[in-house]
Amino acid sequence: MKSSEIAVLVVSCDKYSDLWQPFFECFRRYWPDCPYQVYLLSNYEEAGIQGLEVIKTGEDKSWSENMIKALQQIEHRYIFMFLEDLFLYKPVNNNRVVDLFQWALENDVNYLRMALRRHRADKIYNDKVGIINKGSIYRASTVMALWKKNVLLNLLEPGESAWQFEIEGTVRADRYDKFYATWSNYFYTINTVFRGKWVPSALRKVKRRGIDPDLQQREVMNCGDCLKLKLLEFRSFLLTLIPVRFRRKIRKRFIKKPFI
Repeated sequence: MKSSEIAVLVVSCDKYSDLWQPFFECFRRYWPDCPYQVYLLSNYEEAGIQGLEVIKTGEDKSWSENMIKALQQIEHRYIFMFLEDLFLYKPVNNNRVVDLFQWALENDVNYLRMALRRHRADKIYNDKVGIINKGSIYRASTVMALWKKNVLLNLLEPGESAWQFEIEGTVRADRYDKFYATWSNYFYTINTVFRGKWVPSALRKVKRRGIDPDLQQREVMNCGDCLKLKLLEFRSFLLTLIPVRFRRKIRKRFIKKPFI
């Protein structure tokens, strides 16, 4: 396996620095044999975590501009994108991941999503992956995805948030073929933070694993916040009931706030 061709990029910024320590505790516990160089994207802060290379982007202008600056400093041909609020909570089968990454390299894949979401691949390619058709609503999802670096750079537009990229970048991604998604989960993660606050159920899962995050820097969601989250989850589910060819138009026209 040519591990020098692939890097892991944990996308973050300084206002989420309180999550770095618990994130990497989970990362090292559940993927201890990760063979790839791991980078953390920050603005100015150091992480103080051994074996981690921090890429500092300076002023936090936008998610997309931070990404562009980071990718320009990474020499690897592919990057596997993590988000700092998605904590691993089950062991990663490293051999299985390495085998699939090798397939991606050999087949010059442009994009490979490796965690299941409600919107899955559209067409069978083989028993491990399916093709994400042009026009699919989550064709350029930022979550748990292997990207060819040059393709991602070509899709990024300065000034966009991660949510805006998943909408507008998805449309731009129709310029490319070889977008795939796995049929099964390769990475099991807890979505720990919603709109800047700890999700209570996720916080309990993290604490049950012996990890005690610093709660002085970040609030925990109250009952009203939890209700909003449930409503957004239900809204996301309703979108899956709409025929695939209409989903993009409906999402762009009627949905003005991000999904979880």
